[in-house]
Amino acid sequence: MSVKQSRFQVTGGKQWAGLTTKFHLGKVFGAQPQLLSSVVHRMLSASGVKNLDTALSALPTKFVDTDDDFTWKLVGASERNIPLVEARSDGSIITSGNAGVSGAEFELVFAEQYFSDVNVLVGEKNEMYQFRVMDEPEQEGTNYVYRVTLMGSSEAGVPAAEVAAGKRFSKDFSPVETTLSIKGGDITFSTPIEMRNELTTLRMEHKVPGNLLGHRVGTQVVGLDANGNKKELNVWMQHVEWKFDIDWSREKARVLMFARSNRDVNGQYNDFGKSGHVLRQGSGIREQMEVSNTTVYNDFTITLIESILYDISEGKLDMNDRTFLVKTGERGIIQAHKAIMAEASGWQSLTNANPSTYQKTSSVFNSNSFKAGFQFTEWLAPNGIHVIFEVDPMYDDKVRNKILHPKGGVAESYRYDILYVGSSDEPNIQKVMLKGSPEIHGYVSGFRNPFTGEINNMHMGTMEDSATYTRYGQLGAVVFDPSKTVSLIPSLLV
Repeated sequence: MSVKQSRFQVTGGKQWAGLTTKFHLGKVFGAQPQLLSSVVHRMLSASGVKNLDTALSALPTKFVDTDDDFTWKLVGASERNIPLVEARSDGSIITSGNAGVSGAEFELVFAEQYFSDVNVLVGEKNEMYQFRVMDEPEQEGTNYVYRVTLMGSSEAGVPAAEVAAGKRFSKDFSPVETTLSIKGGDITFSTPIEMRNELTTLRMEHKVPGNLLGHRVGTQVVGLDANGNKKELNVWMQHVEWKFDIDWSREKARVLMFARSNRDVNGQYNDFGKSGHVLRQGSGIREQMEVSNTTVYNDFTITLIESILYDISEGKLDMNDRTFLVKTGERGIIQAHKAIMAEASGWQSLTNANPSTYQKTSSVFNSNSFKAGFQFTEWLAPNGIHVIFEVDPMYDDKVRNKILHPKGGVAESYRYDILYVGSSDEPNIQKVMLKGSPEIHGYVSGFRNPFTGEINNMHMGTMEDSATYTRYGQLGAVVFDPSKTVSLIPSLLV
């Protein structure tokens, strides 16, 4: 479909897929009025070039030995809160009054054997009520019954409300007598959680007629290479290869971020490729993040992000290890800038004494001209929280993202994926590839290969005067600790 951008536009842009013949080139670049510029402006051609694939490539890649499932272990905290099943006195559940009056023993029942003899336990009112474990627990079905007394033989005892079902308890310490002590409290362990993912196999191909070898288009085509540098192309095959690289990079980035496992709850696959063999797709970064922290918002504030990051940092990350990368769209980073402005409104105003706000510029209007403006792209919060906002073109992709936001742009542009990246030595998020198996590419060609420039090929792969280029790769992503990541999603997307 041809869509005109304005009444000054002579022709509409056309899109096609598959085999490109000279007929296509003639229609697109051939007979047309004299051009006022030698450059074809490819609108939004750079969208998605600097993407997640290129960003993760800057970090060490994790290589696996085979293309089978790869696993890793996530160690949970060794100290935890254990919910109380019930409290009993003389065989009856305590629902009223006080328990443990004047040092009387009573029972605390938990669903797991986490505490040991000699431990002192605390509930919600830590210093007010401390529970001394008198013996190793007795197993009762799937529960464990602990005989306890209040430390200090409290005459008043503990109110029933403090030992109600669901109250959380933790171990504090293990005090013993000074003289001839015979037993101490035991230590606790936490078994690691095993996580699993797999690689996704990608393949792309494109076919070109042999007579397009060296064929020049009527004008230059300007694009950006994978590093974002300007690239001018005036031979059609150069453009084909450049476009192939761009689309390949986009597909890899989307696999890394958006792929969802197609393994069902029974561990089986129900998708099969054209060969009849199983088609396996691994989990991308977003699906791995979903098991952890997801927040839906209507009104965005910096306080909201701070609160979330304090929750996942407190007691877990060192003060000098709290840098978070926030992937968002262009609308999202503007919204973050305005939120920072609102948060910092009470600070000293920026003035022309700040060189980043007012700068000299050249203009025909006045010899003493200035330019002004600024944008916040990072936020330094208390307790070492450092937030770095980064725009990813995938969030602003108006083709993939169809839901519009009332404030402008697509709703996806207002999403914030907060990634704890970790250090360059121990990244929390990495691209995964198969060891000894880099990306594969090759050609099937007749007696002319427009991709390589080869003519009179004595080892033709096809009798047709054409060449097909194919590219193949296996890749995936791993989020080692999803609990250190957060997705902040506008309510329109839920």
